[in-house]
Amino acid sequence: MLKPDDNRLNYSDLLTPPAGYEVEFALGTIYTLDLEALVGVPLSLGLSEEMDRTIMDDPIYVLEGLRKSADKFAIFCEGGQIKVPRENNSIFALMENSVFEVSLANGKSFHPKLWLIKYRNEDGEALYRLLVLTRNMTFDRSWDIAIALEGQKVSEQTAKNRPLADLLQFLTRYSTNHEKVRKIHQLMSDLKYVQFDPVQKQISDFEFCPIGIDGYEKASTGVFDTFHKLIVISPFISESTIRELHEKTLTGSKYNTPERVLITRKTELHKLSPELMAEFEVYTLKDSVVDGESAISGENESDEIAQLQDIHAKLYAKSKYNHHLIYVGSANCSRNAFHGNVEFLLKLTYRKRGFQIMHLLDDLFGEDDDNPFERIEELPAKKEDESDVIEQLQKGIKQLCRSQLNATVLQEDNAYAVEITVADFHGDEAIEFTVGPLLSTATEVLQITTLINGLSMLELGHFYKIRAEKNGESIERVIKIDTTDVPEEREHEIFRSIIKDSYTFLRYIAFLLADDFLMAALENLEKQHSGFGSWDVQDSDHPVIYENMLKTAAHSPEKLEDIENMIRMIEDDSIVPPEFNQLYQTFIPHITGSKTPTSKVPSIQRSLGGGSNSP
Repeated sequence: MLKPDDNRLNYSDLLTPPAGYEVEFALGTIYTLDLEALVGVPLSLGLSEEMDRTIMDDPIYVLEGLRKSADKFAIFCEGGQIKVPRENNSIFALMENSVFEVSLANGKSFHPKLWLIKYRNEDGEALYRLLVLTRNMTFDRSWDIAIALEGQKVSEQTAKNRPLADLLQFLTRYSTNHEKVRKIHQLMSDLKYVQFDPVQKQISDFEFCPIGIDGYEKASTGVFDTFHKLIVISPFISESTIRELHEKTLTGSKYNTPERVLITRKTELHKLSPELMAEFEVYTLKDSVVDGESAISGENESDEIAQLQDIHAKLYAKSKYNHHLIYVGSANCSRNAFHGNVEFLLKLTYRKRGFQIMHLLDDLFGEDDDNPFERIEELPAKKEDESDVIEQLQKGIKQLCRSQLNATVLQEDNAYAVEITVADFHGDEAIEFTVGPLLSTATEVLQITTLINGLSMLELGHFYKIRAEKNGESIERVIKIDTTDVPEEREHEIFRSIIKDSYTFLRYIAFLLADDFLMAALENLEKQHSGFGSWDVQDSDHPVIYENMLKTAAHSPEKLEDIENMIRMIEDDSIVPPEFNQLYQTFIPHITGSKTPTSKVPSIQRSLGGGSNSP
C-alpha cells in the first residue's frame, strides 16, 4: 500500500479524463499555489496530456489547453499563498477566473487538498472522481500520499457524501464568478446520488471528514479516539497534539503492548520533550534522501531539481482490537490543524485477515539496506529558526488579504491606470507594502488609495504582486484583487500577443487539426529547434493544411468551430493570412457544431472540387 519504490501515482494521470470521457467541471482546493504549476492542470483536463515541463513551455500548447478548459475548473487556495512566478507570462491572466483565495476570519489557514472532477462521455454518462491529496499545487518534490475514488450516479439518495457537499457549500462564499458557483451547486446536487467505490475489497467503509467548517470539528473525525496501536506521518507537529494522542493509548488487555510510531521531519523534533519522545518510535527521512537531488545537481538554486525532498505526507493509522482505521488528507499533527484550520481527511476502514496496522511500515521502510528512513532516539540540536520578521511578513500579507481590497481600471488616452483601495486593514503598521499588477514592472507603495499609472492593456488583470518589507527583510506573493472595468478586448490582446504572426498562427491551425495534440506539440518544438523557416500558406504546407481541414470537416467539424473562434479572437489581417482566410471560407457552410453524419461526407468533398487525393 505504501511502497515508495513502485506504488507511485502521477498527478497528471489523476486529473486526465478516462478514455471516451471529457471534463465537464473540476474543483480543486490547496494551500499553496504556484501559477506555473497550475498551467499544467488545463493540459491534463483539456488535452489529456501529462504536465511535462517541455510541453508546458510551448505557448501554443498551453494556450489551447487553457482555451478548452479555463471555464471548466476552479481552484481555491489560502489567501496570500500564491507564489510569484519566475517569469511573467500573459497566459497567467487567462486563469484569473479559475483561481479564488480563501482568507478565514479567525486568522487560521485554509488547508484542504482535494479535487472533485465530473467527466461525461458521448452517451451523456457522468463519472465522478475524488482525489484526496496531501500535496500543494507546486513543483515541490517532497513525499506525499494521494487516494483516488471514482463513482457514478445511482437511483437512491445517499447521505454519505453530505460532508463533502458541505465543504463545497462553504467554498461558494469565496467565489466571485457566478458561473463557477452555479457549477459547484450542480456538483453538490449530483453528490446526493453519487456512489463512490474504493475498489479494494479490504476497504469495507469510508467517511469524508472535513474540519473547521460549520458542524465539523476534530471530535467528528475520530482521530483522537482511543487506540492500541498508532502510526502518525506528519511533516509539522505540535507537542500538545502529540501528547493528546499519546494519552489516548489503551493498555490492560490482550492488546496490552501499545505501539506508537511518529514519522516527521528532523527539523520538527525540537518541539518534543525527551519524555514524550521516549513514548514513540520516531523516524525521519535520512539526510541522504532529503539532500540527495540537491547534492546531485550541485549548488545552482535555479536548477529545478535542486530541491530538498522531505516528508510532506499526512497519515494517521490506528487500530483498536481488530478494528483498523487509516486517515489520509491535509491535516498535520498540529494544534492549528484541529483547532481552527479548514482541513479535509478521508477515513478508511480496513479489514484483511492477518493484517496488523504496523504492516504499513514494512511497505514504507522496505529492506534494511534500502530503508530511506532512520530511527531517531535522541533529540537533535535545535537549528536556528527562520527569522521572526519573515513570519511577521507572511502574517502581514495574510492579514492584508482579509481586508477589503478592490481595484478599478481607469483609461488615460492611449494608456491605462489602476486605482487600488484598501479598507478595514488592521495589520502591523511597521510593515511597508508595495503593489503592482503581476504582468507589469510598475509598483507603488500601498496606501488607502493607490494609483498605478502608465499601464498597457496586457498589464491589466486581477493578479497583483505584493511585497512586504520590514527591518530590511522582505517577501513577495501574488494576491488576487477584484478589478472592475478591465477592457473586454484584453483577452483578444492576450491571444494576439501569443499568436503574434502568420507563422505562429499556421502552427496553431496545424495543432488544432492534429489527431494527437502531444505529437503536434512535439513536432512544433522540433521545427522550432531545427531552424525551419516561415510556414507560408502558399508553400508546401498548404496542401497538408487543406487535406487536414478536409478530413476535419468530415470527422471532427467541431475543430472548425475552434478555428473560427480563433480567427474572431485575433481579428488581425497581418496575422491571419488572406490566403488561409479564403481557403477557410470554403468550409464555413459545413460548421454544424456537432459531428457531420457520414452520409454528408461525399457532398463536402464534391463542394471542395475533389476527393481525398486533391492537392
